[in-house]
Amino acid sequence: MNSFRSILSFMLALLLYVWLVPSLQAQTDTTLDKKVVDANRELDQRLMDAHALKDAALVESLFSESPDVFFFDPTGDLTRGRSNIRHEWAAWFDTLETIRGDIREVSYIPAGESVIGVGTVTYTRKLKNAPADRKTVIWTDYRRIEKGRWVYLFRHAQWPFEPRDSAAAHK
Repeated sequence: MNSFRSILSFMLALLLYVWLVPSLQAQTDTTLDKKVVDANRELDQRLMDAHALKDAALVESLFSESPDVFFFDPTGDLTRGRSNIRHEWAAWFDTLETIRGDIREVSYIPAGESVIGVGTVTYTRKLKNAPADRKTVIWTDYRRIEKGRWVYLFRHAQWPFEPRDSAAAHK
């Protein structure tokens, strides 16, 4: 649990840093150009397409070529590096018969020359040897342009927390 809190604290600090620093540099434009929004929506849709196709190579292609690229999956596990991201997604896709993601809402926040994405997606999925289910995921990510196209530098997906008895958590 402490490592999860550490990861969550790190992610929040990183998001605040990425969002706050550019705004402190006297940046007055707080809206994104329509072309930038459309390109980022396309990036998100391609990730949904990769889910439906269960195509880990497509997922990998949507991430930066930077050696610093990383992904937090909905269980909180951290994966670093493009090839590791592809490997982890391929292993996860192998557990599924089908999956479809529907983006429910998304916001794009300017961060200098980059963009922070924040949104929710509902997945309808059928695990092998399990009943079909629906899961909603909350995500945050940081995107930038590389070689003329938008890519993820990091993505953090999280299952929403289940309500819990706060009294029991303090025991």
